[in-house]
Amino acid sequence: MNRTPRLLNRILLAVLGLALLVCGAHMVLAALSPGYADGWRQVAGQLGARTNEVLAATTLPGQRESWMWILISALLICFILLTLWWIAVQGSGRGGDYVSAYFDDEPLPGRVEISQNAVEQALRHVLGRRHDIISIGVSVWVLEPEAGLRIKIQPRKGTAPGPLGREVARAAKLVQQSMGVSGPVVVYLAVGTRSRFARVERVL
Repeated sequence: MNRTPRLLNRILLAVLGLALLVCGAHMVLAALSPGYADGWRQVAGQLGARTNEVLAATTLPGQRESWMWILISALLICFILLTLWWIAVQGSGRGGDYVSAYFDDEPLPGRVEISQNAVEQALRHVLGRRHDIISIGVSVWVLEPEAGLRIKIQPRKGTAPGPLGREVARAAKLVQQSMGVSGPVVVYLAVGTRSRFARVERVL
């Protein structure tokens, strides 16, 4: 329900993983295979000589340094900016307020804001009598025209997911009606180690 570029993330992870795999295989072969190590030293020497020739051919007039360093610096700056952009777009779309509306009704105009914590507490109140739920987590996602809810439920071991999911969805609709809003709702049932060893207690 957010705008995280998942496809781009998977491509970047695949490329990074493949690059690390190739580097690791190269280091292992260089350490274990004398023939491969000798061949790599020759190739590295040729690459070093070629690099020195390119740097010498691109020297700035009246200077000892090559203009290639300026190009490399510009590329590094672009890479840093792209990295900052990539970090900034992760998880975009998640919000904190489920309701934020301004009313100009007389004689008391003003703004009404309902946070995701209020929605979570309302759900806990509606589902508080169920003994098959360990924890409830609510997150709000910025969507158009209305915000969406992602409700994460951790049920106890052996709980039927179908009836529980329908009950949580019904409770979410009741909470939305009480707040005068609507919008998409995603119910996520998570089962882990805590579901096996948790004590039987009511959700608070």
